Amino acid sequence: MTELNKRQRALEEKYFLDFERAIRVRDRRNRILAEWAAQAIGRADTSAYVDEVIKAAQAEPGDDDVLLKVLGDLQAASVSVDEAKLREKMRAFLFVAAEQLEAEE
Repeated sequence: MTELNKRQRALEEKYFLDFERAIRVRDRRNRILAEWAAQAIGRADTSAYVDEVIKAAQAEPGDDDVLLKVLGDLQAASVSVDEAKLREKMRAFLFVAAEQLEAEE
């Protein structure tokens, strides 16, 4: 194998590892968000709500489905939150999730 092929293969492996890690961080973030939202809306069945949010996350790529699901549930429960505040919370939980995964590795 030539040096160029080795470098290309190493870059491909790094790309896939980074992609997998990003998926794991986003999944963890969604779980943390769902647990927080379940508590905020007073859901006793936290694990069921986490499953609902995970299903919403799998509907389409990106964060919009999760955002709309959680925002709708919070507003239906009369929790005072707007889209911008929820996006901030999601961003903060993304860092928490990344730190948790890094600590586990």
